[in-house]
Formats: sequence, C-alpha cells, structure tokens
Amino acid sequence: MQLEELHIDKSAIRVRSEDILSLLGDGEIGGLDGHTQEIIHQYTSECRKIMTPRGGYNVLKVIDAGSKDSIEIDGLRFETGKIIHKMLRHSESFAFFVATAGRGPEELARKLMDEGAYLEGYITDLIASTIVESVANQVHEQIRSRAEESGMNVTNHYSPGYCSWDVAEQQKLFSLFPSDLCGVTLSDSSLMSPIKSISGVIGIGAQVTYSNYTCEICSMKTCMFRMVSTQ
Repeated sequence: MQLEELHIDKSAIRVRSEDILSLLGDGEIGGLDGHTQEIIHQYTSECRKIMTPRGGYNVLKVIDAGSKDSIEIDGLRFETGKIIHKMLRHSESFAFFVATAGRGPEELARKLMDEGAYLEGYITDLIASTIVESVANQVHEQIRSRAEESGMNVTNHYSPGYCSWDVAEQQKLFSLFPSDLCGVTLSDSSLMSPIKSISGVIGIGAQVTYSNYTCEICSMKTCMFRMVSTQ
C-alpha cells in the first residue's frame, strides 16, 4: 500500500465567478446584478482565507473481479456498477483518494444562513463546493504526474454516490485510510465530515484513458457541476 498526504497549493485553487454565476443559473458575468457579483467576490475572498485544503491517496493493485459491474483489490470488492467498471476496466492499480476544503467555508455558509443572509449563505456554499472540486483536481493531477513517471496513464476520478455506485460503499473506501487522513471522517450513514470533501478512485494503467468530459455517462441529472458543464 502506498499511502500519502499531498501538498495542496492554495494559490492554484480555482474559483471562477463565471462558474458560480452558472450555478446560480446565469452563465454571463453581466447577467446578474452588481450586488450579487459583489457577494461572489467578497465571499470567494473570505473562503480563500479560511479554507484548509488537504488531499491524500493510496495506491493498491487491481485484482480481476471477474465481473462487469465491480472492481476488486486484495480483500475488498467495490460494487461500482457497469458504467464506472467500464471506465476503470484496463487499470493495473487504483488510487483511492480523499480531498477536502476544510471546515471553514461550510461553517461560514451555515452561519450566514442561520443569520438570515440566505443569498450570501447559498453563494458561499457554492464557492465551498467549487473549492473542493479544485482540490480534488489538484490531487488528480499529482497522481497523474506520478503515474506518468512510471509510463502509466490515469482515468477520470469516480466517487461513491454517482453513476449507480452506492454511497454506502464509502465505508469500504474509508477502511483503506487511517482515521485521520486529511482530517476527514465518515459517519455511520456514509456522510463525510467536513461536508465539503470528496473521495473516490482513479484508475492507473498503460491502457487507461482520461476524458475531458464524462457527464454523458452519468444518470445524475441534478448534479450542479453537470449544470455548469452543459450551460
């Protein structure tokens, strides 16, 4: 097992105003009033100050599961469903990862909501979600870089709760981590804490491929990042 916490570059975390606007329902910078744009800029700045981004992963060798809807490592079988299995099927090893924005941004969003500042709280929550996606992308890129040193490619990353992969399988995934990896814990109901965290798997292998856009493979129509990518 190769277990490692990675360095996350705060300055490289990407939060674009146009993405937040898209999540709010308008993809044009000038499409919303100036007050809303000021809120986005203000709370993006606030979230950057209080975020504590962290990411880590481990790499384990693939075992042939003899199935078209699951993946397997030594001692564990993940019932990913056919879609994710297909995306990972040529992997020689799997990188299981976790990424988080930390507690600060989500606590700020909750505080604003509790004080009745609903628009500010909602926008801050969207910013926090965008931050953790950016952290996960950094983790992905570092795993890709290390794989390329060995002549390997990587797949996209896939998480429990998407593409028919039962979110309850987070329990199996987190059994591969120490209890304090990146400060992220898992409840009995498979909810991560901090909430603005992502876990999942990346395939590594000489014959695997990465796609810049994979929303078409997923049936989750209400995903907010699908809404951004299809605007």
